[in-house]
Amino acid sequence: MIFDLRAILLFGSNVLLLFLTLIANSVLSGWSIYMLLLGPMLVFPVLYLRHQHYFICTLCTGLWCDAALPSPFGLFTILFLIVGALIFQLRIRFRADQNYHPILLSHGINFFCIVIVSICMSTEYLLSVGFWLHFLVITIASHLTLLIVSPWFFNFERMLFALFHMDDEPEDYPTL
Repeated sequence: MIFDLRAILLFGSNVLLLFLTLIANSVLSGWSIYMLLLGPMLVFPVLYLRHQHYFICTLCTGLWCDAALPSPFGLFTILFLIVGALIFQLRIRFRADQNYHPILLSHGINFFCIVIVSICMSTEYLLSVGFWLHFLVITIASHLTLLIVSPWFFNFERMLFALFHMDDEPEDYPTL
């Protein structure tokens, strides 16, 4: 097939996750807490798709996050492409059929995204104790939420593959 339709499904599920995260963040805005749940968005496109299709899905997801989140434009697009390329090179080491490795990957990606966004958005506050306390609260809130959201999100994506009768096996694994 010229274009893998799973990339469209994965992009749509990424849009849904971002929308639900933005709704939760608007509820939490009274307490100055927000969640950054970007880690699960990259895991399945990188583990399941060929490099051309994962690149398109990751690029569109990054552009969508750049448009929806208050950050310098291009930050999430470049961040997603770099992290996706690194994981794509190591994807033979991760099992995509169960949730253990994808959940660990999503936590690692999410922590990396939180660190990069925090550094890029508030360089003048890096020496402030309040900044680091806020960073700690946001990281803990995001990762505790990710413990619940990641398994649901990965099972949701697998359900979409089954619902639309698409192949749920990763493609293009390199041979050793």
